Amino acid sequence: MRYTSQYKQLSLDLFKSSFDDLDKHNRWVALADIMPWAEIERLYNSRLENQYMGAGNKPARMIIGACIIKHKFNLSDEETIEMIRENPYMQYLCGLTEFTDIPIFDPSLFVTIRKRISIDEINEMTNALLKKQEETNDKQQNSNNEESRGDNTNQSSFKSDEDSEFVDSKGEMHKGILKMDATCADAEVRYPVDVDIIHDGCKVVDRYVAHICKVLSIGRIKTSYKDVRRWYLELVKRKKKGGKFVRETIACMLSSLQKDLRRITELFVEHTMSKELLMPHEQRILSAVFDMYYQQHTMFATGVHAIPNRIVSIFQPHIRPIVRGKAKAKVEFGAKIGVAICEGYAFIDHHSWEAYNESADLKLHIQKYKERFGFLPAVILADKIYMNKENRKYLKEQEIKTYCKPLGRPPKQQDPQILAKMAKAVGERNEVECSFGTGKRIYRANNIRAKLPNTAKCWTGMCYFVKNVMKFLRELCLYFYQRLLLFLCYMADKAYLCFLFNLKLKLFQ
Repeated sequence: MRYTSQYKQLSLDLFKSSFDDLDKHNRWVALADIMPWAEIERLYNSRLENQYMGAGNKPARMIIGACIIKHKFNLSDEETIEMIRENPYMQYLCGLTEFTDIPIFDPSLFVTIRKRISIDEINEMTNALLKKQEETNDKQQNSNNEESRGDNTNQSSFKSDEDSEFVDSKGEMHKGILKMDATCADAEVRYPVDVDIIHDGCKVVDRYVAHICKVLSIGRIKTSYKDVRRWYLELVKRKKKGGKFVRETIACMLSSLQKDLRRITELFVEHTMSKELLMPHEQRILSAVFDMYYQQHTMFATGVHAIPNRIVSIFQPHIRPIVRGKAKAKVEFGAKIGVAICEGYAFIDHHSWEAYNESADLKLHIQKYKERFGFLPAVILADKIYMNKENRKYLKEQEIKTYCKPLGRPPKQQDPQILAKMAKAVGERNEVECSFGTGKRIYRANNIRAKLPNTAKCWTGMCYFVKNVMKFLRELCLYFYQRLLLFLCYMADKAYLCFLFNLKLKLFQ
């Protein structure tokens, strides 16, 4: 290290030192030391072909570490790189060996990462965390000769029952508890209003026409956007908007949008290959404008407010309205995801931009559970929407137990033990709702800011993966704390025995 005078600023060479002296109790250092980086590296590199072509990729520890920091603090791509550049503990998590003020990579690489990582790979990384925790728990059981922690989610009140682990009549092994439910991962879009969407379409067409005319060096083709803008502002500035006035405004805006779409179509016909002057994402947006106009014109002509595959944002045309029926918002806009909870870790087994009935996910969750752990679940905890006749029949065939209300008229006398198990099952299933609340309130899984379908899917998976990482850190830190506590108790008992031995010697002297 090199110091300067006390009246001058210290040189940055002072900070460029090794990370060997970092505090081992820091959360980022502890997380970096216990993460299964070898398995994560294998999973991350499984889709790459750098051994055959192209340059080498960034290490998986650097990429996944940066994603953990990003979603832990809900940062943008640029702010994430800046925070890592300023924090030595975060650089240690990302695999650096000494402090540096150089960015670890360009923020635009996050987009490539989100295109590369799929939800299946994120689930496999979560499974690697779960296996690492089970190995640690096994070591703790062998050293202490005791059962695992009582608050382990898969070893809940059902752990004491004989139903938690058994072999069925077909010879299949059943073990553990599977909890499942579905929710919506809200995208960051403006609440869809017809006049707003039509105004956006007119604005986009006007911008693209101006760009094409400028590149082709031809006269600017006049559009109707100024008139549409005037009608739009006149409507939105009104404190009270009558239905008749809204309908008249929509009719004028749709007529102007139709003229502008005809103008840009004629421009593509007159000037061959002029459509290629638009970027690929601009062509997708323009295609969404054509589809949006057809939908809005159909709803206006028929006097309805619903249409299949309705576009709620021309910039994200893949987003669909998801009817949830919640008190806060009856309709949400984003992707619907089916989540399975295994030992407190969340796995996203189904991700869909279309609304669907989550009862169809039950078989999928069970199949994924068997692929991950090699055996079927012993108990299923799910909402009543999953317990239709078809699913009940499937669970009976697979001999999987579930503590739900039976179909038909209830009997006059019910077994108190069955009622107690049903009451416990309701409380145990609430863990899924708690997981959704934590994922949305803490890790912002209800504010997906990625624009493309595949990048938004990765964003959603990373929100729940970082939640699983933080649970993994808490569990492992608690394990080391218990080890330290046992060591202190051992030393205290040893000191107490030495005290009694010395006291006995003094008494008999």
